[in-house]
Amino acid sequence: MKTVKDIKYTDFKLFESKSLKLPLADLCKKMIKEGSYTFNSPRSVYQIGSFSSNTQIKTSEYFTADICLEINESFFNERDYLNYKYFLKRSLYLGHTYIHLMNSKRYSKLKYHFQSDFSSVFKPILCMIFEDVGLEVKLHFVPDSSTFKLSRFNPGQCNVRREFYSKNINPNIKIEDENGNNSEEIYDPTPRYNFEVLSDLTAIRNNEIIREKFSSSKSLLAAVKLIKLWLLKRELNQGSGCFDNFTLNMFIVYLLSNRQINPLMSPYQIFRLVLINLSEANWDKKGISMKDFIKNDTDSLNENKNLVTIDHFHQYYPVVFLDSTGFVNITSKMNLQTFNKLKFDAKVSLSLLNDESVDNFDKIFIEMHQFSLECDALISIKPSSDQFYFDIIKKTKNIQRLIKLIENYNNSYCVSLEAILDVISKALNDRTNLIYAKLVEQLRWNLDSSPSESIPSITIGLLFNGTFDNVLIKGPSSTSQEAVEFRKFWGPKSELRRFQDTSICEAVYFEAKDLASKRLVYSEIVKHILDYHLSIGADNLKFCDRQMNSLLSIPNGIIENYGTGEEKLADAVNAFEEFSRIMKNLKDLPLLINNIQGVTSVFRLTDTFAPLPACFNYDDKSEKNMRYKIDHKYMPKYPLGQVVVPYVKPLDVLIKLESSGKWPDDVECIKRLKTAFYLKIVQVLREDHGLVAYTHVEYLDVLYKGFVFRLFVYTMNELLSMKTSINEIGVKVTNNSKESLAYEKTFLHSGQLTSVIYGLQQKFNCFSGVCRLAKRWLSSHFLIEYFEEEAIDLICASIFVNSYEPPRSLINCFIKFLNLMANFDWKNQILLVNFNNELKKQKILDIQLKFQENRSQLQPIFIVTPYESRDKGSIWTIEKPNIQQLCRTVIIAKQSFNKIKNCVLNFETIESFKNIFRPNLDIYDVVINLNTAFCVKAFQQVDICKGTFLPHYRAFETTDNDKTLPVVGFDPVEFYVKELREAFDEIALFFYDVYGSTRVYVLWKPDALKPKELKINNAKYRLIDINTNQLVLNLEAIIEDFKIIGNELVESVTVKNESSIFK
Repeated sequence: MKTVKDIKYTDFKLFESKSLKLPLADLCKKMIKEGSYTFNSPRSVYQIGSFSSNTQIKTSEYFTADICLEINESFFNERDYLNYKYFLKRSLYLGHTYIHLMNSKRYSKLKYHFQSDFSSVFKPILCMIFEDVGLEVKLHFVPDSSTFKLSRFNPGQCNVRREFYSKNINPNIKIEDENGNNSEEIYDPTPRYNFEVLSDLTAIRNNEIIREKFSSSKSLLAAVKLIKLWLLKRELNQGSGCFDNFTLNMFIVYLLSNRQINPLMSPYQIFRLVLINLSEANWDKKGISMKDFIKNDTDSLNENKNLVTIDHFHQYYPVVFLDSTGFVNITSKMNLQTFNKLKFDAKVSLSLLNDESVDNFDKIFIEMHQFSLECDALISIKPSSDQFYFDIIKKTKNIQRLIKLIENYNNSYCVSLEAILDVISKALNDRTNLIYAKLVEQLRWNLDSSPSESIPSITIGLLFNGTFDNVLIKGPSSTSQEAVEFRKFWGPKSELRRFQDTSICEAVYFEAKDLASKRLVYSEIVKHILDYHLSIGADNLKFCDRQMNSLLSIPNGIIENYGTGEEKLADAVNAFEEFSRIMKNLKDLPLLINNIQGVTSVFRLTDTFAPLPACFNYDDKSEKNMRYKIDHKYMPKYPLGQVVVPYVKPLDVLIKLESSGKWPDDVECIKRLKTAFYLKIVQVLREDHGLVAYTHVEYLDVLYKGFVFRLFVYTMNELLSMKTSINEIGVKVTNNSKESLAYEKTFLHSGQLTSVIYGLQQKFNCFSGVCRLAKRWLSSHFLIEYFEEEAIDLICASIFVNSYEPPRSLINCFIKFLNLMANFDWKNQILLVNFNNELKKQKILDIQLKFQENRSQLQPIFIVTPYESRDKGSIWTIEKPNIQQLCRTVIIAKQSFNKIKNCVLNFETIESFKNIFRPNLDIYDVVINLNTAFCVKAFQQVDICKGTFLPHYRAFETTDNDKTLPVVGFDPVEFYVKELREAFDEIALFFYDVYGSTRVYVLWKPDALKPKELKINNAKYRLIDINTNQLVLNLEAIIEDFKIIGNELVESVTVKNESSIFK
C-alpha cells in the first residue's frame, strides 16, 4: 500500500469520488477542523479468527476469513484514546485501505460492505466477498499494541468527557449531577468504551495465544467445532453481547491452561467438560482470569503495577472473564441474562448427555433451539417514536444511565434495555427460571450509505417456574426497613395485609378470576412495573401467551365462568369423588364395591371441552323435550319438536367388585348377572339416595349433580372367560381375542393410565391444556379418529416427562407438541414416557434392541411406558394410526409448526393462530352442508357461523329435583357420519371435526371412480354407461342418498370438482 502524506482531516473528496460514505465522517468534521495525517501501509497483516485456527464451521452462504491489519503507532497521537478520536482515525485508515483496494485490478471488482456489532457501530470492519470461491474476507483494523498504555483503559477510567458528548453527539441530553454540575472536570467511568479500545490493542496478542494452543491437537480442533455447532443451534454465538467464537476459544485456552482439559482427550470428553464448566460457571459473582495461567512476554513491570482486581471489574461489568493481560474483560458486552441462558443451555445439554437410555444426538447438535420458540412467554416492547428509548432513560432519573449513553455512542437501545431488564428481573425474580432478551443481529450496510437508523423492538423471553401464577406477592413485615424499599418498587399496588400466621406484611395482589387469568398474572405485573418505573404504556407492549386460550373456550352466554374449561373439568371430577363415596357405601348389594374409577378423558382433565351439567336455562315445556322418562327404552328421534337437545356427555366409570368364586365361566352368563347387578344398584340408589338412575343391558346411567355417570362393572372372571376357549380335542386353552384385548384395554389399563395422567396434571397445570389443544388440532384437520385419546395424552406427557425444564404455558407446550409430531423419528426411535423413572436403564436398552430387531412387525408409533406390555409398545397405538395416517399427520404437523413459528416470532393476532386450526378443504370432492341449528356441538367450532345453535346450561343447584334423565350422548352429526360410513364405506371416506363441525367432507376412493365390468357383483352404487357398456358410479343417486339419510339435518350437498371426478 502506497504512503500518502499530508492529508487534511477535512478532506473527504477522495472518499466521495469512490462513493464511500466514511463511518464517523460527520463527527470527524465537527471535531478535527485543521491539521493533517499520513497514511502508511500496515505495520503487519495477521490472519486471525476461526479460519486461521482451523476451527471454522460454515454458518452462512460464504466461508469467512478474518484478516487483521496492524496500524503503525505513528498514525496516532498520544491522546487519541480520548473522546472517540481513536475510532475516527481508525475509520480514516479503513477508508484509505478501501481506496487502495479499489485501485487494484484484482480487488476492484469485488463486492464490499461494512459490518459492525449493533452496540459498536462506531467500530465497523470492511468485508470483501470473493463469490467465485465462496469466501468472505473481513478486514479488522487495530493499532500497534504499544500505541496506548493498557492501564489507561482500566474499567474505572474516564476516556470520554460529558462536555464532548453534549457538544458533538447529542446536544439534547443534559448530563448533570444533583447540583446541576456538568463540568469537564467530572470524570465518569467509561468501561464499555475502554473495552472497545482494549480489544483492538490486544487482538493480535490473544489470537497468537489461541493459535499456539490449538495447533497441538486434532481432537481439540474437532471439539471446538462441536461446541461452535452447539452454540449455533441455540443462537448463543450470534448477536450483540453473545458468547462469540473468540470468547469460546479463549475459554478453551483457559481450561487448557489450568489443566481442566488436555489435548489428548477425545472430542466428546472435551465437549462434555466444557459444558460442565459452563454450567457451573460463576462469572457474575466470581470472575475468572487467564493472567495467572498464561505468561505474557509483552507484559511490562509498570503495566502490571496498574492491574486492578477482579472485584474491581465486577463493579462495572455483570460478567467477568479476563484475558491473558489482565486488563481486558472478554465478556464486557454480555449481560447477566445472556450468561444465565448460556449456563441453562449447558445444564440442559448435560442432562441429555447423561441420559444414555435414549439417543439425544439430534437434540444436542441437529435441532434448532430458538429461544423465542422455547420460552413460556414473549414480551415485545415496540418503540413509538425516535426518542422512545431516550425517554425511558430519562424516566429512570438515574444519572448513571445517562452517563452510559456517552460510552455507548448515544445507543439508547442498549442503555434502556439494561434498565428494562433490571426492573422486570426484580419484579419476576421468584416466578422465572430464566429471563432473556433476544440479541440484536450484527449490522451490515453498503459503503455508499449509513448504517440503518431504524429502532429495533425489544423482545424478552421468560421461562417460568412452578410459582409463576401466584396472584399474591408477600413482602416484608410492615415495620422492617425492607418495607420502604418494597413500597418504593411496587408503588400504589403495595398494601398492608394480614396473613394466616397473623403477620402483617406489605403485599401486592393481582386479581385473577380463573386459572387462565392466573397464568397471565405475570403480564399484569410487567405492565404495572414498566409503566410505573419507565412510563412504558400498554400500547407499546405485546405479549405472546394468551392466543391459544380462545381455542379452549366457548361463546359467552352458554354457561357462566367457563374460562378455558379447567374449572368445569374440576367440577366434574369433584362431583365424581362425591358420587364414588356414595357408591362405595352402598348396602344390600350381593357383592361389595371395592373400587370405583373414572376412565374417560374427563377424569384425566384432558377432555377438549369440559362436560357441562344437564341443567338448562329453558322454560318448563322446552325442558321436558330434553329429557325422557326413566322407563323409556330408546333414544328419542331427532329433532325433538322445535327445541334442539343440548349435548350431555356420559362419563364412563368402572366398578370393581370384591372377589367371589361364584361367577360362572360362561361370558354370556356373566353379562346377565352384571345386568342384574345394575338393576340392584339402581334400586338402592333410588330408594336410599333418591338419585336418578336408569339401567341398560351393558351399563347403567346415574344422574348426580347434573352429570351423567355411566357405570360398567368389571370382573376379572369375565376377562379370563373371554380368553378361554376349548380346542379341537376338548382341552381348555387361553388365547387373546380381539374382544378380550378390547376389554383388557378398557377395564384394566384405562384406570391406571387415568391415575398417572391425573397426577401429572397436578404437577404441571398446563398439561391439561396442551392435551386439549392437541386433540382440537387433530380434530380440526380430521385426524383425531386416527388416534386413541389415551395415545394423544401419552404423546403430550412425553413433553413433560422427558424435559429437563418442562414448559409452563399453553403456547410453549403446543409448539413442543407440533415439533414432536413433525420431527420425531417415528420409524427408528421409541417414544419413551418413563413416569417416575420406573423403567431402569438396562430395561430401556433391552426394549430398544428388540424394537430395532422387530421394527417391521411393530406399529408405526411405538410408545413405551412402565405400565404396559413393553415389548409390543403401548396398547393405545397397536390398532391405529397406520403408516399412511401417521405420514399425513406428520405432514400437517410440519405445516402447522412453520405457521406457529411465524405467529410467535411476529406476535401475530389470535386470528393468525386460528389459521393453524383451519384445514385445507380444497382436496375434498363433496361437501355435505348441515343445518347448524341441529348441530348440538356447533358452538365448539373454531369459526362459529351465523345461526349456530347455542345451548344454555347453568350450574347445578341443590334445589334441582328433576327426576328424569336427560338425553345422553346424542350428537346427530356423529350418528349421521356413522350411518354414512356404514352405507358407503366401499366407495368413499367421510371426514368431519368432532368438535362442532357443521359440514361433512367426502373423498371418493380412487378405485370407486374406475369403471367396472358389467357384472352383478359390481352393480352396487353404480349404473350402466350406455356408451361404454360399463358400470360407473351413480353420483346423482349417491348424493340423493346422503340427503335422505340426513333428512332435516342436511341442508345442501355441494359436489366439487365434478367435471374431473371421472377423468
